[in-house]
Formats: sequence, structure tokens, C-alpha cells
Amino acid sequence: MIDKKSSYPVILVPGVLGYGDESSLSKFVPYFGTMSASAAKTIQSLGVDCYTASFTPALGVWGRACELYAQIAGGTVDYGAAYSEKNGTPRFGKTYEGFVKDWGKDNKYGNFVKVTLIAHGFGAAVARLLTYLLTYGSQKEQAAGGDVSPLFLGGNGKAVHALVTLAGNNDGTTLFDALEDRFPGVRKSILNTLFTLSDWNPNAKALEEYLGRTRTNLFYEAGLDGMADLNKRLEISPDVYYFAYSAEATRDYGDLLPERRIRKYENPFTSRAYRRAKENRPELTLPALPQGLAVAPTAALIGTYKNYLADAPLATPVLHPNDGFINTDNTLAPSTEPARAYRSVNDSYPGEWYLMPIWKKGNSIGYLGVLQRPDKYRDFYVDLMKIICNLIEE
Repeated sequence: MIDKKSSYPVILVPGVLGYGDESSLSKFVPYFGTMSASAAKTIQSLGVDCYTASFTPALGVWGRACELYAQIAGGTVDYGAAYSEKNGTPRFGKTYEGFVKDWGKDNKYGNFVKVTLIAHGFGAAVARLLTYLLTYGSQKEQAAGGDVSPLFLGGNGKAVHALVTLAGNNDGTTLFDALEDRFPGVRKSILNTLFTLSDWNPNAKALEEYLGRTRTNLFYEAGLDGMADLNKRLEISPDVYYFAYSAEATRDYGDLLPERRIRKYENPFTSRAYRRAKENRPELTLPALPQGLAVAPTAALIGTYKNYLADAPLATPVLHPNDGFINTDNTLAPSTEPARAYRSVNDSYPGEWYLMPIWKKGNSIGYLGVLQRPDKYRDFYVDLMKIICNLIEE
């Protein structure tokens, strides 16, 4: 057990694969814990309720945020009248019993019930959108009229106590563009797999139609342009604490290369040959081995991908350092929102991001327990909950 000022329920928000408590796979290989240790059980052992959300794998940020709301509050998923009409998709989805039935209300003891959202990877954007909608609502959904879901009405930002991102996709990743550049057609294969996980086997036309929906396309939304578009529309909630955990599975191998040989009669500090050698030194951002072995292929793809053409977002070597799935800089706080380095729990306030120290030689799936010692993995969540449960109550 730990000392606690609060013990609000924790909701674990998975990334692209999107499986949680309702998946049979979760019983054997929990998304948060895999084969190391269950994050949910660790948090529950501290006297804090914890649940893991599940999503329709092929859905983008909006659809998943709507599903997350229904899973926490209970009821039928309402994707919104305006959204459904625009995209030609059903308005309603599954019905859930609800993880926290008094969420966003006073319980029988007169206490206002909040939740903490801990999100991994693509789940970070989902948790952020949910928090935004609870705070500010959706003008488009309100204008559509009829029965409007409470999610789209806003005014309930205090329902979220804290939002924590673990290797969160807060500014976009170049992974999907790098994969498509190296292996044309791979996005269709990934999408087919995600649809199969959704118990739906689409035909080729359905895949093309989905990929053609530019702004509701999972690959677009997870990329640089898609996340920049989302960030333009989101706004930080003044009542929520925000924390960003990041990792870096790569290192610059360029420093290990031998310098270009300089003629003996040239001054190495002034000669043009020396300067050209320094300027032309290859930039090799590759996996830091052996720690980065688990994500070496994707880390190398991101670490060597550059694009200066108009058919894809600009990608320069600045984006090469990565955690195996997302460019490390883009897992920090969203570039559109206020942030500063974390110092202590007593020096943390709602309405801004706190950047935790970057986990050097760590990687995205390390936050899920892959190739992590069970005791170290449990310790991480215990230390995290010591922060979350002791934040100053406003």
C-alpha cells in the first residue's frame, strides 16, 4: 500500500491494437503487462480500482473516444449524429455496463467521482480528445440537434483527475510513412489485420474506401499531419493534471565513424576538406543494442526515414530519435500546449503538462512490460501511482 490523498479509479487506455478487459486475450497476455506483470493488478493491489478499455481496432481517434466514454460511464456508444452522417457510418455501437457508474457525479457519500487516464501510444490522442470533449463539448454535435450525448455537451472537465501518456503519440509518428515507403501496400495489410481483430473481413473495395477517408483514416490520424490537425482543434483542460513519459530506443552512431582522412599538410581546423568531412558525416540514428533489440526493425526504419517531397509530411533527421514506434520528440507534451519539466508532486498543478525524464535505451513496448523484469515493471506503476494519488486537490 501507499500513502494516498485520493484514490480515483484508473482507466488504462491501449494503443493501436486496442484490446483490454473484454478481450479473451487480455486474460493470458494483458495489454498493460504482457508476459511481465499486470499493471492493472499492481494498481489494484494499492487499493485503487483499475480497468482496461477495449476498442474497435480499425477506428480512429473520434470513434475510440466515444467508445471510451461509454465503457467508463456505461450505456450505448454514441458516435454522434453529425460525425456519423458525415462519414456514412452507424451512429450507435455496443452497450456497456460501465466501469465507474457514478463517474462525473457525486456518489452516495457526496464525493465527486473522477478517473485517471493512463494511455499508451495512439491511446494518448484518444484520452486527450475524451478529456477535451468532457471539458468543451462539440459544437457540431450540439448543432445537429435531437438527443445529444452528455459527452458532447461539455462542462464536465473535472471528471478527469489526471491524464498520463506512456510513449504517447502526441505529435504524430513517421512510422507508417516509413513502412509504406519501404514496403508499398503494407498499410492495407495492417488494416486487414485490424479489421480481422474486429471480427470483420472486409473486401478490397471496403479497404479502399476506408483508406480514402483522409481525415478519419487511422494512418493519417497517427501521422504528423493528422496529429497536427487534431492538436489545432484540441485545448488543454484547466482542471486536469497532465504527465508525459517518453523513451528513446536509438542512439547516434555517426559519432563512432572514423573521420575522413585529412592531408598531413592541411590545418584540420581550417581546411575545407576537414569541414566537408564534418558536414557530410552520415547521420545514423539506429537502435541502441541490446536494449533496443525488441523494436530494432521499426526503430531503424524511423531512424533512417527522411522525406522532402510534397506527397507526404516533411520528415527531417530531427525526427530520427525514436522509441521504436514514435519519434521521441513527439511523445513529449503536444507542441501546442504548455509544458515544463516535472519536479515534484507538490510542484504540480492542473492545466499544464509535466515532462518526466526520458527513459534512455527504453522503448515504447517496455511500458507494456515487454522484456522487462516483473519487479521493475511493478515498481514503475507503484511510483506512478504515488504521484497520481498525492496530487493537490483543487
